[in-house]
Amino acid sequence: MMTHPASVERNAASRDPGVGRGVGRAESYAQFDVPIAGVAGGRDVVFVGQPLHGGVVVLSRSTGEQIGVLPPPPGGFSVPFIMHALGDDRVEVLDAGRLPQKPFQPAEPFIYQYRYSFSPRRASQGAFSASLVRTVSFSGVPIGFSEDFVRLEDGRLLVSDAVLGSIWVVRPDGTITPGIVPKSFDPPDAIPALAMCGKMPEVTVNGHPFLFTGATLPGVSPLAVRDGTVYYASPCARGIYAFPLAILSDGRQPYQRATDIHLVAATPPEVQVEELLDFTFNPFDPSDRHLYAADPLRLRVIRIDLTTGARQVVAGGPGLGLEKLFDFPSSLGFLPPVADGVSTLVVASNQQERTPLTNDAVKETTFDLPFTVAKVFVVSEPGPAPVTAR
Repeated sequence: MMTHPASVERNAASRDPGVGRGVGRAESYAQFDVPIAGVAGGRDVVFVGQPLHGGVVVLSRSTGEQIGVLPPPPGGFSVPFIMHALGDDRVEVLDAGRLPQKPFQPAEPFIYQYRYSFSPRRASQGAFSASLVRTVSFSGVPIGFSEDFVRLEDGRLLVSDAVLGSIWVVRPDGTITPGIVPKSFDPPDAIPALAMCGKMPEVTVNGHPFLFTGATLPGVSPLAVRDGTVYYASPCARGIYAFPLAILSDGRQPYQRATDIHLVAATPPEVQVEELLDFTFNPFDPSDRHLYAADPLRLRVIRIDLTTGARQVVAGGPGLGLEKLFDFPSSLGFLPPVADGVSTLVVASNQQERTPLTNDAVKETTFDLPFTVAKVFVVSEPGPAPVTAR
């Protein structure tokens, strides 16, 4: 008999956190024998990307068992690695087009929107169905590597480019326009708060020496929007930055809008490198003002007070016995609540420190199977209101 997710998550939320010392309680939810990236879900299902295998699998939220796959778009997926839920019947997938290239080659990402349905009362075969309803192609748009996208209330999408240091706007009709983009892509015209930079210092992650590809630090990476303000993280510019959403439709040139970007929460000075691969507000709890983030270099999930810049551990961290559960967390997303006062966060980790595909400091791949998606149960705790961008 299938257990309803409400009972599973209420029970899990009440358990003792054990070795975890954060504000959340974590447990293993699903395991895979291939690398994963991107996670999102609704009331009944959870989606997980398999970027190196060109697919997106669908799990039962209540059991973690696979119940289907997203049908691939015409031509198939290339690198599906970021996804966001859009209500309880749609999900959007960012396909990067290709991994970052050496020497540099522009990528041609896609965003695919799917409509889906799930009937838990039917047998597992045929209980899930989905169809592709919208495709946004970035063919012809200069994108180095897109790290994230976010949907706005008016139907527009914002898409970040961590290599060329820019933010693009997709209008509801599919037209793509520059939001904040350098005057040119020549190095002297780079926007410092958005640009990628080189000479990353070597750090240690989970016992492995680690250097991002090309010993570089990404520019603008994850995106989040709340109360008319856009937030993003930049490992290169060492902090979380913000700007007013309204500037993306003003009459200035796209590069001139960068003057409205300002630092909200600096990377702590004692932290050599901070890479927040994904972050989000809790869309189901307006009273919770924290920004939740995947912090892979420290094997944990954190949340940030955007007034003070303070980082608070939600779950994970080295030396706590959770290194396997949070082995380079790279993607996260909140699920619709099923228990009052408890929020469920799903977190996908993909062991990037263990492969030369993403770590220039190692020569061979030494993945420690399986790859894990964790569930983190967070009891609501209101935080301060985000700083309003001006």
